[in-house]
Formats: sequence, structure tokens, C-alpha cells
Amino acid sequence: MNNIWDKITGMYREKREISLLTWAYASVAVVVLIVAGLIALVNQPTGVSLLVVPLISVVAMIANVVVWALIRFIIETHEQNEKSKVRNEKQSNKTTKR
Repeated sequence: MNNIWDKITGMYREKREISLLTWAYASVAVVVLIVAGLIALVNQPTGVSLLVVPLISVVAMIANVVVWALIRFIIETHEQNEKSKVRNEKQSNKTTKR
């Protein structure tokens, strides 16, 4: 348990929010899935109805990963474009000075 806590704390310090978010969604999905299975042994309709929670959790996790990837792609593309503009301006300034 201490090793898991150290891993989570390390991810937080490294600012890896998407990893933490993914772990949180996965943990909720697994815990509720196990609880729903145990409840289904006693009362099947209630256990089956609880299976909606892990399904929603997995869908939310996938949506967050996709949105995070799109945001990261847009930001990195913008940064690369800005760097190439600056580089092109420096090169054009060098050639005009000659």
C-alpha cells in the first residue's frame, strides 16, 4: 500500500495529472465492479444496476484521455509553429544584414 501511495505522490509532484486521473477512474471502476459482483450474489437486479457506475467511469476515462491528447496536440503544434516563425525571422534578419 505504501508503494502505491509513493507512486501516486510521485506522479503528483511530476505534474502528471492525466495519469492520476486515469488511475482514479480505473480504481473507481474496479472497486464498484467488485462491489456490484458481491451485491449481485445476494440481489441480482441491484448488482446489475450497479454495473452502470463502472461503465460510466470507463467512458469518462476514455473521454478525458482523448480530450487531453487533443489539447496536448494543439498546444505542441502551436509551440512548434511559434518556434519555426522565430527561427525564420532570425534567418531572414541574418540574410538582410548581409
